[in-house]
Amino acid sequence: MKDFLNKFQEKMMPISQRIGNNRYLLSLRDGFMVAFPATMFASIMIIIQNLPTTFGFAKMLPQGVNDFLNNFFGPIGNATMSISALFVVFGISYQLATRYEQKGLFAGAIGLSSFLMLVPFQSMKQGTMIPLDSLGAKGIFVGIITAIITTEIYCKICAANITIKMPKSVPPMIADSFIAIIPGAVPLLLANTVRYIFTYTNYKDAISFVYKVLQQPLMGLGGTLPAVIIAVFLTQLFWWFGIHGTLLVNSVIDPIMTALAIQNYEAYKNGAEHLPHIINTTFMGVFVNQGMQLGVSLVFGFFLAKSIRMKTTMRTILAPSIFNVSEPMTYGLPVVLNPTLLIPWILAPLASTIVSYFAISVGLVPYPIGATVVWTTPIFLAGWLGTGSIAGAILQLVDVVIMTFIWTPFLMMLDKEYLLEEQSGKQAE
Repeated sequence: MKDFLNKFQEKMMPISQRIGNNRYLLSLRDGFMVAFPATMFASIMIIIQNLPTTFGFAKMLPQGVNDFLNNFFGPIGNATMSISALFVVFGISYQLATRYEQKGLFAGAIGLSSFLMLVPFQSMKQGTMIPLDSLGAKGIFVGIITAIITTEIYCKICAANITIKMPKSVPPMIADSFIAIIPGAVPLLLANTVRYIFTYTNYKDAISFVYKVLQQPLMGLGGTLPAVIIAVFLTQLFWWFGIHGTLLVNSVIDPIMTALAIQNYEAYKNGAEHLPHIINTTFMGVFVNQGMQLGVSLVFGFFLAKSIRMKTTMRTILAPSIFNVSEPMTYGLPVVLNPTLLIPWILAPLASTIVSYFAISVGLVPYPIGATVVWTTPIFLAGWLGTGSIAGAILQLVDVVIMTFIWTPFLMMLDKEYLLEEQSGKQAE
């Protein structure tokens, strides 16, 4: 068994390192984070807006109060979550250009402008309009593709030194602006050409084409329970081998999950009775394995552990586990390459995922509203923020209990081993 694990790790480590150091995946991950402050703010505001409805006292309030909540908080989503594709395009372009050691600010602006060229503008009596959904969930895949392609072109032209050079006496910012003219003009012209070509197709624009041909099928597949089970399984398995499973798996599924989350957010914001998706970024961040370390650290740190090593380790893990920081347990217990803990490490999050999915599907808990819930948010609060309901918070507590029960027999076995080692050590002395 040990030889097999060593060989597997030897083969997987180079692959994981290549994936983990891939500039596109890293840029994708960091680019999405550009939207985080705005979307987190929007998530909190929409929950405040819907507090009366959530707790069932909206009809008790004067109509003026409800109107104020809707008019004051309602438009926030249009300037944050609903245009998240714009944040993502700029963020990915900026991050990718920086990794090529080029000017990220100009690359971000070029990527953003190129994306807007592909957005279908509509002429109306009031003026020219942009459909808001093209800047959100519907446009996010085109945004990712556009950001990568335009930045690649921009950086290659810059690297080839095909630029307009200004005298040294010119201020740096102005000189940099001139340097970016030619590298920026090529991807912008390409984006405009693509836009023009699509006007002769049945799809009329690139966003509709990508959404119908690529994004909808991927979202349909990625939003299913089997797909999530596979993602959770692979994430946990990679972590067990000491490989950053979250980075590897999320780099692939994040665009899909984010698009699903935005659709839920839009539906929730518009007062829809039924949200479209159970699975999305919010579900993954709130109901997969949040609280797993907290449950076992409490039970074994203060009640079940008999060995000094287990007690000390679990009490050390307790504080970071409140904020869902798993590394102290992963490497301190350790979980990595520990055969005794492989089964609960994988099975507990899978059980939490499946239980949460069915609790939501049968109506015990509302669908995740698409809110951005930072992963360090403590349990109970995260469940409430993620669903806009106290039922989501209670479900998190149920998940913690289930995961702790799964972990208990395996940790008791490990605790027994530690105790025997400590007793044998004392006898040797």
